[in-house]
Amino acid sequence: MRTDPLASPVVPGARDWIVAPATGMGPCAIAIVRLDGPGCWQAASKVWAPSPATGDAPDDANVRDAQPASVQRPPSTVGRARPSSAAASQESDGQPREAAPPPPRRLTRGLMRDASGAPVDEAFAAWFPAPHSYTGNDLVEFHCHGSPAVVAALIDALREAGARMARPGEFTERAFLNGRIDLAQAEGVANLIASRTRAAGRAALSQLRGALSNAVRAIREILTDLAAEIEARLDFPEEEIDAEGAEEERRFRQAGLESFAQVLRRLGALIATARRGRLFRDGARVVIAGKPNTGKSSLFNGLVGRERALVTPHPGTTRDTIEATLDMRGIPIVLIDTAGVRQDSHDEIETLGIERAKGEVASADLVVLVIDGSSPVDSEDARLFQSLAETPKIVAANKSDLPAAQDDAALIQALTDAGGIETERGAPGNVEQPPSAVSGEGEGEKTRERRLKSEPETPLLRVCALRPAALGPLEASLADALLGEEGAAAASDGATVTNLRHEELLRRTLDALGRARRSFAESASGEFTMIDLRDALDSLGEIIGETVDDAILSRIFSKFCVGK
Repeated sequence: MRTDPLASPVVPGARDWIVAPATGMGPCAIAIVRLDGPGCWQAASKVWAPSPATGDAPDDANVRDAQPASVQRPPSTVGRARPSSAAASQESDGQPREAAPPPPRRLTRGLMRDASGAPVDEAFAAWFPAPHSYTGNDLVEFHCHGSPAVVAALIDALREAGARMARPGEFTERAFLNGRIDLAQAEGVANLIASRTRAAGRAALSQLRGALSNAVRAIREILTDLAAEIEARLDFPEEEIDAEGAEEERRFRQAGLESFAQVLRRLGALIATARRGRLFRDGARVVIAGKPNTGKSSLFNGLVGRERALVTPHPGTTRDTIEATLDMRGIPIVLIDTAGVRQDSHDEIETLGIERAKGEVASADLVVLVIDGSSPVDSEDARLFQSLAETPKIVAANKSDLPAAQDDAALIQALTDAGGIETERGAPGNVEQPPSAVSGEGEGEKTRERRLKSEPETPLLRVCALRPAALGPLEASLADALLGEEGAAAASDGATVTNLRHEELLRRTLDALGRARRSFAESASGEFTMIDLRDALDSLGEIIGETVDDAILSRIFSKFCVGK
């Protein structure tokens, strides 16, 4: 990791005083504004001073312990401070222009002034002298009333005193550059801010607290030790190895293969969490589809927990898509209700709704195909099922409060018989079961069994949309279908890979180690093994920021919000 980034020319503006609101810009009870940079108390003292009447004025001992790391203006500061007329008059009156810092790491009440010296607000200030701050620099937080006008006046006054506006993510970037956190932890900050469910928040917090970083460092340490052993042997040609040396070489090879196996297992376990982490961060789009009047809107309302979609006994009530966001077993889900799909619609608006429904299905992460379990499967159901052959799906047989028209096996058999279900005059309706679904006639048993085995396994659940309290099994099946076997088995309380960047780097590491292990197992020259080992170490270093370049850093921190 960079040991002295602030002195490096590749980090422009690293010693500037920077300022930004850390809370939203709308009216609120309390707003927080951050000021950061070496010696930044010099700027803070021009806009804020403790209130002696409150007893919050610092005593002499605290003042001595809380002096800024520097009181020199940063050399790269944008603009020069211009003393206000009020401040000038205070100096001429013999009053001190710069107040001493308050006691560190506590809130102190005081009076806040604008750039002209006029009082603006009674506000608290918290002083964090370097290196014991979020960024590792001197840092001041102002807690004022949440009026946008008050916040703007404070920021303007601090800019007048020599600070500049912070770039997105610049405070966290400074924390990374100063060694307070590594790059994976910095990305955990962004994930935590963006988390939409408690489970996503827990995964992000685990990353912020170093779970992923520790796992990566542990792998890196094993590989570094192995690389050192290989490097040490490069200076000894094989012809100089005696019998004792040969035995030592054999033990080294065996230990090396065990190290490779251990690392590959750990990498596989980390990569297995990526699906879960990606869902926690990005969420999923789940589309409810089916023919008209199967209870799709009722099921949508039941899952959402309130009446969002209109429900009537008339087919075709839903003409457009309706969306709702919900937390489903920790996954932020966008649930979408769609118009019923049928072939014989002559209504222009309904037809447009059907086309929109097909578009949503095409972009869905998962489709819930709703059928009427109290009626036999018809050609419209089968046609919809076949159209979802390449789409992850769950079949929800609704109206379980009514007698079932088919058992589960017959229902799935009917859906998977492509073209085997006909209706009178080609129109949807109640039909006789196809021969293959009832008696096995019309298709050989082995042929049908082979075709059914080739079908992807599709969960089938009996549900009653009118009983929302009984929809728990459907929610669990939706979460399991989204997570998959690997995601469902991944530990949720350990290191979780939540970023695509991390997943790609871990897979790159896995590929490099696969090549390194092969050359090592074949007793090839250590130089060949080292090429791939170095690639693996570099990829792991990129995750925690030890081998990352500045272009990637800029891209990562530009996605943060201003003030963080």
